[in-house]
Amino acid sequence: MDTSSPFLVGPPEDRSRPWRVVVGHEQTGGMALGDARIPPGAPGPGRHVHTNEDEGIYVVAGTLTVEVGESRYEVGPQSFVFLPRGVPHVFANLSDVEVWTVGLLNPPGLEGMFREQAEYFAALHGPPDQAFLMELSARYGVYPVEGSPLT
Repeated sequence: MDTSSPFLVGPPEDRSRPWRVVVGHEQTGGMALGDARIPPGAPGPGRHVHTNEDEGIYVVAGTLTVEVGESRYEVGPQSFVFLPRGVPHVFANLSDVEVWTVGLLNPPGLEGMFREQAEYFAALHGPPDQAFLMELSARYGVYPVEGSPLT
C-alpha cells in the first residue's frame, strides 16, 4: 500500500468482538492502532508480558483498572497508560459501565495476533482450544505471567 496517500478507516460493520484492529503497519508503514469496547465487569486478558512491543492505552470513556508491574492505575477518560515491553500487565473493566479504549503498539506487528484471534473465534463451534491460543500468543512473543486476576 502507498503510505504517502491519506486514507480513512470508518466504523466496523460488525462489532461482535470487543477488540478490533483499526489500522496496522501494512496501511501506515509503521503504526498500529486498535480500539476496544469492554463490557461492564469484563475481566480482560490474563496477566501477560509482551517481549516485542510497548503498548499504550488511551481511555475514551469509562474507567479501566490496569496493573503494570507493581503499579495499579484507575485510568479514566482522556487518560493514557504506558505498558512497556518486558513488564507484566493485566487490565479489566471492574466498573458497571462500558469502557472504550484506543490502543497503540510500537513497533507494530501484534495486530496480526488480534486478526488471527478474531478469525479463530468467528469460526469457533464449542469452547476455545487453550493450547492453540497459547501457541498463537507465543508466536507473537506474548506469554502468560503468574498473578491474581484484578478485583
